[in-house]
Amino acid sequence: MKENKSIFDYLAHAFTIFGITLLILAVLSRLCGEEAKEVSTIFALGSEGIPTVTIFQFFLTSVLTAVMNGLFFSDEVIKKMPIWGRTVGMLLAEVFMIVIFVALFGWFPMDMWEPWFMFFVTFLICFGVSVAVTVLRERAENRKMESALAKMKEKEN
Repeated sequence: MKENKSIFDYLAHAFTIFGITLLILAVLSRLCGEEAKEVSTIFALGSEGIPTVTIFQFFLTSVLTAVMNGLFFSDEVIKKMPIWGRTVGMLLAEVFMIVIFVALFGWFPMDMWEPWFMFFVTFLICFGVSVAVTVLRERAENRKMESALAKMKEKEN
């Protein structure tokens, strides 16, 4: 079944990403903000919170992520690419966007391996959770469809 998405669907997706991102940043701020504040503009306030300018920067990343998701996983834009290709493309585009934001906004030094390592660990954990949630949602939707189909078949007999 084809689903037509509106601007509100993309905004809802962007705000979901934004909320999860801020939650992760708040936890990281509490856990390692004091140590990271000398290195990262994200944690400039130490364990006290996230600077407002950084919050707006992460909102922009959330909007861009929702747009990229719409582009990569829309059959109207990319018709013949398999789902694994779309996923790899989306991941590469996401990493490219983050590299640009790190350089533009000085989130952390480009030449230090530790912040990059922490970024990739966090990114992979978030990606794994996202894949798990997507698979579980897909399975639940498939069970609903199978149940509805079975009920329709019973009525026909």
